Amino acid sequence: MRLLQLYSSHNIGKISVSLSSSLLSEAKTEMYKDLRALLQLIANLCSKDMVDFSSDSIETPGTSISQVVYFGLHIVTPLISLDLLKYPKLCHDYFSLLSHMLEVYPEMVAQLNNEAFAHVLGTLDFGLHHQDTEVVDMCLKVLKALASYHYKETSIGKIGLGSHASGFKDSDGKFQEGILSRFLRSLLQLLLFEDYSTDLVGIAADALFPLILCEQGVYQRLGQELADSQANPTLKSRLVNALQSLTSSNQLSPTLDRINYQRFRKNLHSFLIEVHGFLRTM
Repeated sequence: MRLLQLYSSHNIGKISVSLSSSLLSEAKTEMYKDLRALLQLIANLCSKDMVDFSSDSIETPGTSISQVVYFGLHIVTPLISLDLLKYPKLCHDYFSLLSHMLEVYPEMVAQLNNEAFAHVLGTLDFGLHHQDTEVVDMCLKVLKALASYHYKETSIGKIGLGSHASGFKDSDGKFQEGILSRFLRSLLQLLLFEDYSTDLVGIAADALFPLILCEQGVYQRLGQELADSQANPTLKSRLVNALQSLTSSNQLSPTLDRINYQRFRKNLHSFLIEVHGFLRTM
């Protein structure tokens, strides 16, 4: 915690430089190294908290690992620009941290303010369409963690992601769509109309399932829009039936357990085989 506080107070890596291109390049290199080190530090803390079952606590009195990770996230998040994410190693470290963190502390992201949360969303959007399948895989795991956390919390009467899921007005007064409906739309667009590795279909299914459970009204609306855009009556009927089977066949039930994740994976594979051919020609 003290290390993160020092980094924050001294703004290491954000030194004001002259117009000299060599100095500017050197400062960017140092910032890159600093950020990678911080990302790895926070990710290792998450991993340790998840797997350390020893009886001896390493935590100092009054400071928990989750508090350190939360503080670190607030420091790192605004420094991660889309330009920096073009560096493969830093990009990998950043999304690895997000997937680790959401696995251990999903409630932490819900506590971020709207500005920080919107920044995380922007990076997720970037990562979801990345050329590196490992980055896409980690982003899908983040979406699965967010959606499943919200669904489980709201199922027992809690707020889950709160306004981040329901949407909110930004500083300009414009309404921002909730994260779950936004990424449900984005993930369906990816699966139906964009190019991706077939190896990602399984983890995409694991993210899509809780997203649909959280936003069933949005899913129905998106399905209707897809069906309405299909002029051929025969193909339209096939699409409607396929959309219905996706969420109902194989005795699928609205419970996020291992058997239902497996059932939904099978359903998604069947759905894509059924509709890919004619949707790609629209």
